[in-house]
Amino acid sequence: MSKLIVINKALFLALFVVFLVNILVPFDDPAGQWIMWVGLGIVGIHILELLVMYKKLQAGGHLTAKNVIWILIAGILHWKPLLREQPSAE
Repeated sequence: MSKLIVINKALFLALFVVFLVNILVPFDDPAGQWIMWVGLGIVGIHILELLVMYKKLQAGGHLTAKNVIWILIAGILHWKPLLREQPSAE
């Protein structure tokens, strides 16, 4: 895995942790609202990615709980290298 992907995954993880903390202990406005909207948007996009890529991930045997959590956190940065590892059936 390239250093850029690792750095980006770490940044997404940090954002996700801040988002979860904001849910449990809301930050003051406007930072709290900004973090909530950005976090919800990113999680929504990653859920959409998971729905779109579900069958390919399932066919490659990559639908483990760990991979699903990482897809919800990092999205394409996690699932694209997983699919690149398997030989193409097309």
